[in-house]
Amino acid sequence: MTKVSSDLPESNSAPVDASSDAKSVALRTKFSGGEFTDGKFIDTERGRFHFRTHGQPSQTPLLLLHGSFAGSRWWEPFFAILPDELFAIALDLRGCGQSVKSSDGYAIAAQAEDLWSIVQAMELRDFDLVAHSSGGAIAIEFLLNHPDLAQSLILVDSVPVEGVFTPVETLMLLEEMKDDDTLLRRSIQLLMPSFQPDESSFDTIDDNSALYQYTKREFFEQIILDAGQMAPQAFAAVAQALGQWNRFADAHKLTLPALILWGDQDQIIDRDAITRTLIAIPGANNLEVLRGVGHSPMIEAPLLLAERILDFITDDFGHFEEIRDSAS
Repeated sequence: MTKVSSDLPESNSAPVDASSDAKSVALRTKFSGGEFTDGKFIDTERGRFHFRTHGQPSQTPLLLLHGSFAGSRWWEPFFAILPDELFAIALDLRGCGQSVKSSDGYAIAAQAEDLWSIVQAMELRDFDLVAHSSGGAIAIEFLLNHPDLAQSLILVDSVPVEGVFTPVETLMLLEEMKDDDTLLRRSIQLLMPSFQPDESSFDTIDDNSALYQYTKREFFEQIILDAGQMAPQAFAAVAQALGQWNRFADAHKLTLPALILWGDQDQIIDRDAITRTLIAIPGANNLEVLRGVGHSPMIEAPLLLAERILDFITDDFGHFEEIRDSAS
């Protein structure tokens, strides 16, 4: 099992400046306008989940899962690049964003059941499943239990298929982030090392996109705010769950077409870990390395990520029948 680095920023217990709080409230108000940001809700037997969409519902769905300390908002720069001919759906997973915030239910198998309930409620089939970071474990668990629902799997800087061990001292730091805004901010910046939260705007293909109205700095402030509002139990629970999850021995059953993407500046998942996942999944025929990009390409390099994903999902997957036959 992969061991996660404990090289997180040191805790800083200094109080947050009141003016910073006021700015956050202003930003929250600014971001709360418009359908693009507000998104929608769906009620399932496992709770109420929030999601954002882009494109036309009549098109083939692209279902997007975020990673730890994130939410559906992380996919907005990616949404802004996509053509309307795609119907992208970004979820807020349990404990994150505006979805149900519970004291338990963060085990990988439990979150895969959440995903199953959402897919059933939305009546989705034949979708392309995209998963980032810890969301990769949820996607893998889901597909091992429901192999016929998705037509492809795309893992973006995903946790390895054998799980991740997090040292006790790192779990303690994760818990401290609940009350330490400075530590939380530094840790999230570590997830996107090539992203510069300045006064420039994101690239979009539509000047009317809601994202076009905001600077990168404002966007960064909002995702920090989102992270701080996670369910308290979610701060360390997902990391603990990944330490108890290992699907390496079962990965040979993942015979659907799979694309694995990894930023070569990723400080969380190293190349050896992502390569083991590549080897374990028969449907994955190569590793796409994103040069100069860290752990979060949907924010750091949304255009590059969109190009790689669009090339993949528009490919002819006829040759994957051979893979399925050999694995059965």
